[in-house]
Amino acid sequence: MKPLIAIVGSLEERHLTSLKRHVSMVSKAGGTAGVFEANGSPEDVLEVADGLLLVEGPDVHPSFYGNDPSPKLREVDAERDEFEVKLAKLAIERGIPVMGVDRGMHVINVALGGTLYQDIYEIPKAIKHDWSPESVPAERRLHTVRIKVNSLLYAIMKEGLNVEGTNEAWTWVNSFHHQAVKKVGDGLRPVAFSVDGLVEAIEGREGFVLGVQWRPEHLPHMLPLYRALVNAAAGRHEELEALLRREIEAEVREEIERELARERDESRHSSDTSDSLPDTSQT
Repeated sequence: MKPLIAIVGSLEERHLTSLKRHVSMVSKAGGTAGVFEANGSPEDVLEVADGLLLVEGPDVHPSFYGNDPSPKLREVDAERDEFEVKLAKLAIERGIPVMGVDRGMHVINVALGGTLYQDIYEIPKAIKHDWSPESVPAERRLHTVRIKVNSLLYAIMKEGLNVEGTNEAWTWVNSFHHQAVKKVGDGLRPVAFSVDGLVEAIEGREGFVLGVQWRPEHLPHMLPLYRALVNAAAGRHEELEALLRREIEAEVREEIERELARERDESRHSSDTSDSLPDTSQT
């Protein structure tokens, strides 16, 4: 059975193209995608999900990381923020594989206590990151990112990377964001950077937790990211199935042992009763 990857995002028409691309990438990677809107209960999503994919969307409201709004803050959706931050936190606590793309990376970081630059131009000498999909094709490779070789991200993508020396590799990515990771959240580490030092990817120190700043759904050479998520979700699904089988087998063994014990008790009781019958023979 293919693992179910829960994709959380908006079903508004302007977001449908990217959602369809995420669904297609998950399918190509060997998984089944289910799209969920950010409403209802996060527990309901995690009840059925083998893996979680958080995708692009509006700015994360700064109240979720203890800041006041900057004049450069753009569109926000606090209800979606609340839902996704709780969802990401619960998924990571439960060991469910999680990948965040663009805003999704920000959500993971904030869920684990990190903060954001409300606008990248707070960073001195920042290069242009906030390209518009209306002005350049989404598949256009716009700047390079350097990836640490001692990272999960490198292990996933190494076949398609340009390697320099023993410490770093690099690739080209697209870029459609104006916010970025500032303080990295607890249990996370930065593993990719643009030339201006901006964090382009984060990952968990334990389990499968990965966030990338670019938009991999538009880049065919990024399919390995989705494949890694699907494989991690499949592994967890198999572990849970094996655990369930062991629990069922243990329950069956206990029931058999209880039944055998009852039979032994009944047999012993029958034997004791037979031995104690009075002698009614006459002489």
